[in-house]
Amino acid sequence: MRFGAHHEWGKLREVVIGISPAEDFVVFHEESQRWLLPEGEKVSRAHKGRRLIDVDPEWARRIERQVDALAELVAREGVTVHRPQRLEGEERTFLAPNGEGAQLFPRDGMIVVGDHVIDASLRLKCRQRERYGLRPLIQRMVQQRGARWSSVPLGSPGCVDGPFLEGGDTLLNGREVYVGISGCASDLAGVDWLQALLGDSYRVLAVAMKSNVLHLDCAMALIKPGLLVHCPEKLIDGLPMSLRGWDKIAVSVDEANRLATNGLILEEGRVIVDAGNARVIDELRGRKIDVIPLPFDGPIATGGGLRCAHHPLLRESVLD
Repeated sequence: MRFGAHHEWGKLREVVIGISPAEDFVVFHEESQRWLLPEGEKVSRAHKGRRLIDVDPEWARRIERQVDALAELVAREGVTVHRPQRLEGEERTFLAPNGEGAQLFPRDGMIVVGDHVIDASLRLKCRQRERYGLRPLIQRMVQQRGARWSSVPLGSPGCVDGPFLEGGDTLLNGREVYVGISGCASDLAGVDWLQALLGDSYRVLAVAMKSNVLHLDCAMALIKPGLLVHCPEKLIDGLPMSLRGWDKIAVSVDEANRLATNGLILEEGRVIVDAGNARVIDELRGRKIDVIPLPFDGPIATGGGLRCAHHPLLRESVLD
């Protein structure tokens, strides 16, 4: 493979990791943000349109430090690391008059399945522009690596009618692809669009979640074949049938809210996990997983964790 990924595991060779210069993060709030916890909701509503560095400078700088530390750690592991192009001018204010948001979470604005690279359709208006910071990288993958490029049609400006399809909702398990549905992000029209793109050799399965869950990777993680982490209370109908016989590490709602299901898998049996999730780290180590703890509480407080902050471009795995 020169580009692509088939599973959540497999040796990571090339990745894009987000950026968050402290002065760039602008607080945002839209009505679909049911996933916010009470404190986050309060901050989001009170300071919408203001730079985070003017609201809480220590938090803004901690986010920048921690995401850069992630990129440095992954590079030291021998992975080729790319970063999004920093948005300027009209691209920075497209659908976000004050430049709301950040370029911190490339997981959501693009989706890699097999050799497909997909421009996602994001439900939050202020995040639609994130594709422009990823586009130069995507174009290189198409021109130099043979990636197949598609774009999900954009949903309605009112964030009601889709299709919506976001990378945080999309988990890969070979020929099965799981897409979380809660009403906060991806929808069934997005599931249908992805199934049509991938064709009959794939099964794209909707996973129903509670209405206050942002993405599927806030409720479930596939660590390696036969091992997953999940929060049963966040899944309405439980796990997909093909995963129900796996070894499962169950996490509480509180642990899931601290994104205990949201890590960066370097290769099968080796994963980076937020240092604040000590119990889950112990559970993984008890199953012979090599865990690298990394403080990531700054980004997590905005709603996104280690999986959100990266997107694989090349992961070694074999499609059966």
